Amino acid sequence: MHLTNTGKADTPIIEQIRPLDVSIGGSARGGVTVHHSLGESNSGRSFTPVEDALGPQKPGPLVLAPDGGRSSNGRMPYFNLAWPGGGIAAAVGWSGQWEADFAFDGSGDFRVRAGQQLTHLKLHPGETIRTPRILFLFWDGADPIRGNNLFRQTVMAHYMPRRNGELVLSPICASVNWADEDGNYERPHVSVMQTFAERGIEVFWSDMDPQQWYPKGFPEGTGTWEPDPVKYPNGLKPVGDAAKAAGLGYLLWFEPERVHPGTKIALEHPEYVMGAEGEWSQLFRLHDERARRWLTNLIDVQITSAGINWLRWDFNIDPLGFWRRNDTPDRQGITEIRHIEGLYAMWDDLRRRHPGLVIDNCASGGRRIDLETGMRGLPLWHSDMQCSGPKPAADQLQNAALYRWVPMHGCGNFAYEPSYVFRSAMTAGNILVAGNSKGRLAAGDSETNDSVRKTVAIYKKLRPYMTGDFYPLLPHDESETAWYGYQFDNPDTKAGYAILFRREKCENSSTAIALRGVDDKARYEISFEDAAGSRIVSGRELSALDVEVPSAPGSAIVYYKCLAP
Repeated sequence: MHLTNTGKADTPIIEQIRPLDVSIGGSARGGVTVHHSLGESNSGRSFTPVEDALGPQKPGPLVLAPDGGRSSNGRMPYFNLAWPGGGIAAAVGWSGQWEADFAFDGSGDFRVRAGQQLTHLKLHPGETIRTPRILFLFWDGADPIRGNNLFRQTVMAHYMPRRNGELVLSPICASVNWADEDGNYERPHVSVMQTFAERGIEVFWSDMDPQQWYPKGFPEGTGTWEPDPVKYPNGLKPVGDAAKAAGLGYLLWFEPERVHPGTKIALEHPEYVMGAEGEWSQLFRLHDERARRWLTNLIDVQITSAGINWLRWDFNIDPLGFWRRNDTPDRQGITEIRHIEGLYAMWDDLRRRHPGLVIDNCASGGRRIDLETGMRGLPLWHSDMQCSGPKPAADQLQNAALYRWVPMHGCGNFAYEPSYVFRSAMTAGNILVAGNSKGRLAAGDSETNDSVRKTVAIYKKLRPYMTGDFYPLLPHDESETAWYGYQFDNPDTKAGYAILFRREKCENSSTAIALRGVDDKARYEISFEDAAGSRIVSGRELSALDVEVPSAPGSAIVYYKCLAP
């Protein structure tokens, strides 16, 4: 929704703008379960599903909001409201400080309100502001996961980015972390491109660390968006040219919204920086249109030179304090609005200039995942938990929790197929960060040839199912004594797979699962990734399928496909 002052004077104060404000009666009057999720916290608790039951005896309100101005920091902006016979899946598209509240009102109806948390402002003549985007999806049935799956299909069909008409999937990425003796990164980067391509790698990944393509490193160099002449004496173009010649994408890290003191932006354009003197890191004035256009052009130089088609966009500070300190009492919320509008305008401008450019949306991991960021890119590093290495059980939980709302995402993977560590972190595509005895990232080393090829093969085998329906099969449990698992089902092909994990301290060598989306009366062929052969079973047998993993920790992948009745 957009609001415009068409008059010749300032408006009166407009406050508590809620683009979503509805009352729901009917079946909802008896009680509503609000299914929602925690946000990123760098732990196995990140994205955990939460259920809150509200009703006449517990009317609410239930008030949800993120922390610090990044949309999935602490809370996710996605909800599934369930009552007997159906419900509504909903999302708030706002990459700043949203708020949603749920409560039963005095008439017995269930009221849902959502929007930007703080708006108390006047509009100047001719001024326009926008509100958060709201998505409501109505579903019927007895199982709330139906609402999640309809939501997944809706965002894939109408919201997620595409290239050449095809849905963009999480890519298989790899990189290098070493330099020549003189500190030059160009030759090591260029040297692996053809090997990566031959092994099935899809994107060359150049991150904040250890590649650090900009001067001074992280975070001291955050604000100088030009290549380090020691590491890249010829700029980024030779690296980008080599990636393109090998048929690879090229992903490059930026953090444009943060400006560290002493960097190029801070020194040459202090008027574009917002923050108190002596503050460790400051916020770029993305709410200033002139500053935003200047920054867009600055970043565009590197995108154009290197042929970048994945723009890795990080954001490692909380902006809310900067925004609110900048507002006057009669303009509360305006800086946040202009900053978020500026962010979308900048991304859209760069994507218009470079068709096929996709944003890798990062914010200290997955702290800015929402409908609007998801329209322009994917979260390819959904948690900074992985900065300290693999945590298999937590990786399993993070992946499955996100699949309820975000069909495509990724993070680091510290092993190759087949392994428990690899499968725990596996999504449709990951960043392969396994090392070798020399401490180097090893996706391009000769001894990893077979492992990388097997890894690429399993990604491509499983991907077709991942755009289908998602089902959790076992409780969302952090315990190392438990089994855990989930399933993808493609209703069009009547086929899918389930992945099961026997955790490190789990004593039971087998578990029974009930596969979802199957027809009890049909026949199915099932097979296991780690065993030869297949067998024919009934759909009824798939509702109580025994899966065995002889040793712990371990995993199993079971495939099924429907045969003619």
